[in-house]
Amino acid sequence: MTNRVSYAAGLRRSLMACCAIAALGAAAPALAQGMGAQEASAPPAAFSLQAQPLELALPAFAKQADVQVLYASNLVKGKRANAVVGTRPPAEALGALLAGSGLKATATGPRTFLISVQENPVVAELEEVVVTAQKRSARIEDVPLAVTVLEGGDAQRRGVTNVVDLVDQIAGVSVNYAFGGTNYGLISIRGIGGADDYKPNGNPSVALHVDGVYQTSNAYLGMPLFDLDRVEVLKGPQGTLYGRNTTAGVINAITRGPGDVLEGSARLERGSYGYTEAEASIGGPVSEKLGVRLAVLAQNGGGFMTGAGAGLLAGFRPSVRGVVQTQVPALVDPGRREGFGDKDLVAGRATFDLELAPESDLVVKLFGSRDRGDTRQYDRISRAQDATVANAGENDDPYEFYSAGYPAQRIDIYGGSATLSHKVRENLNFTAVGGWQGSKRSVQGNGDGSPYPASYFDADEKLSQSSLELRLADDTGGKLDWIAGAFYVSDDVKFDTAWTSYSALTQYDNLHHQDRKSLALFGQVDYRLVERLQVSAGLRYTRDEAHYVGRNVDHNPWGISTFTTTFATTNPFAWDEKFEDDNVSGRLTVKYDVTKALNVFVSAGTGYRGGGFDGTSIFTVAETKPFASETVRAYEAGLRWSTPRLRLSLDAFDYRFSELQATTRLANDTNGRANVGKARSKGIEVALSAQLLRTERQSLAFDVNAAWLDTEVLSFSSNRVAEVLQTVGDPLPGAPDVSATASLNHSVTLKDGWTLRSRLGVTHHGEESNRLNATPGNTAKAYTLVNARVDLATPKNWTLYAYGRNITDEVYFPELNGAARLVGAPATYGIGARFDF
Repeated sequence: MTNRVSYAAGLRRSLMACCAIAALGAAAPALAQGMGAQEASAPPAAFSLQAQPLELALPAFAKQADVQVLYASNLVKGKRANAVVGTRPPAEALGALLAGSGLKATATGPRTFLISVQENPVVAELEEVVVTAQKRSARIEDVPLAVTVLEGGDAQRRGVTNVVDLVDQIAGVSVNYAFGGTNYGLISIRGIGGADDYKPNGNPSVALHVDGVYQTSNAYLGMPLFDLDRVEVLKGPQGTLYGRNTTAGVINAITRGPGDVLEGSARLERGSYGYTEAEASIGGPVSEKLGVRLAVLAQNGGGFMTGAGAGLLAGFRPSVRGVVQTQVPALVDPGRREGFGDKDLVAGRATFDLELAPESDLVVKLFGSRDRGDTRQYDRISRAQDATVANAGENDDPYEFYSAGYPAQRIDIYGGSATLSHKVRENLNFTAVGGWQGSKRSVQGNGDGSPYPASYFDADEKLSQSSLELRLADDTGGKLDWIAGAFYVSDDVKFDTAWTSYSALTQYDNLHHQDRKSLALFGQVDYRLVERLQVSAGLRYTRDEAHYVGRNVDHNPWGISTFTTTFATTNPFAWDEKFEDDNVSGRLTVKYDVTKALNVFVSAGTGYRGGGFDGTSIFTVAETKPFASETVRAYEAGLRWSTPRLRLSLDAFDYRFSELQATTRLANDTNGRANVGKARSKGIEVALSAQLLRTERQSLAFDVNAAWLDTEVLSFSSNRVAEVLQTVGDPLPGAPDVSATASLNHSVTLKDGWTLRSRLGVTHHGEESNRLNATPGNTAKAYTLVNARVDLATPKNWTLYAYGRNITDEVYFPELNGAARLVGAPATYGIGARFDF
């Protein structure tokens, strides 16, 4: 951020000189011929430039290369720059930055370049993709990990506004709600995570990071994602650099910063079922040392379900031995309600980028969100298919449900983070990332999709966490790179759930409080043995401690409670338990550059998921005891091939899990968390990006990524013999056998600066179960969705767009839970307008 204002002034003076320099056009060929000699006088520089608008990238490039770049502003307006990372000669780096833009750079002096239109441009290069998957910037093809990246603008165009939206955008990623209902989603990657603990004190297999801050609970999956720079999905165990609870992988969401020039946007969208979305952002320098960015998001409406009231069960009371229990309140008919499932969310973020010194920078982010939307509702199969009393009044319409109430949710998430970057000396960088955040949630519902469920819950939760990570690194891409660091996180979870149980004929409370601390030390070394061969080795030591207290209280308000017999417990029931464990995990990777365009790698490593406590309704002493930590042995191999027009990734993996943690049916017939045995996940993934055509006026690109999974429960610990026989050999929950996405993206420049862009995308999600020992009623069928979008960009910085999602109107069910089912959204359409400045 050094000298933002003075640098901008210098740039404006340079732009004014363009007219005079343009007179040298006739001499440009001769200058170009001399470019090679002039490159030698501009020494290589270290670049760290992300893909971004070209008008922002060029000043940043000139600053990092210590050169002057001359261009007319209308020449670069609306064009994108490729990412450039690593140490390169300025001319080479500038060529990579401009690839595919229809522009070229001509050296007009030892440290001066002139940007002009490329003559007769034909098929051009793909944009370079830069990731921070290894906690340093690197081209995606140089990272020996399976990484999928969704650029921020692309995420917005696809309708991705939270983590769950990634499911139908990235192959190998799934979501499971089985036991906890729609407010307790479990993300799985490569078949791992779908059997996780749905309560807020659990240890997710997929670690979510937002701006470098680890999110300790599944409750934070509801955090809205907006004004994104990109989302990186790291697939497979990441035990070295990211630590515990990454046995499935890591999702990194990186939001945008202020930038070096003032810019912003505003967007308004209107869609089916009364959906509206508004988003705005503005950022840039406010002084020589300080940059600020503000962003807001609002979502309303969109509910596509119809509530039909209590139906035939209106006024129902339970019976005991044939006697109607009149002291039990009758089920109330709430009446019919159209458009249930509406969103009602607002969120905001403020980012401050402060230059403390020429070699020190501090980025502070403050955020908050408020969700008062409807709780997404289950439907239930028709009475003709399941003639139990709970289905009275049901029909075959998957978008209509019967209920004794229409629950809403109250979810607040808030917090902040600070990242301090300091260059200690050449090739030695220090980074500190601190974060604090909390959440208050009040959610209600049931998983039965019926007015008369086995149980109805009303949960109040309060979460808080704080974390600090310190890193010291030589990460400049030399012969030897290394990183070493320490990490500490503390989280506190209080969650009280009030239950109305028609199976136990009572109302009771679960009162829980867990505090947890984790400390880790880690390091990784990347050493290039010879020019083409690199060996990477990393280790991480983790120490975990947890304290868990709670109690269950049966209120027996109706005097007919079967609480103690139904759950094989006593009333009241209390516990006070502790857990501690430590682990050393590591990874060894060998990467070989076959050619400049092709590299292959193999790796072997281990991962660790900390043990802990079940967060469901604990009724017996056995359930209060901690379950053991889960470990995994991971073997992977990959290939990366990159040319100017094509990028190909191929990955194969084999994971073996011990002490697998899963939510399952316990001995007292309740759902709980336990170590259930061993499991395996293996498969193949492929990702291909191809630039089919790119000229001065139009471009056509094709992208596809697909995953083939083969998961299996190898052993299952249970005193229920039938369930052991049913479960061993089954696939893991949240593990679709095949998943894939493909898209065709076209852009054409029309007359007078108008641009038309279009995208056609297809997503396929294979069959998957949502629980261990699954029955056919717990296995969701495969589905395929077709989406389309058209954008018309005007020369006045306006963009008008229209989209359709699931345009074939396929009826599909992301989850089946016995007779209950969760239906996906029908065909939806929308239009919007965006203004950029």
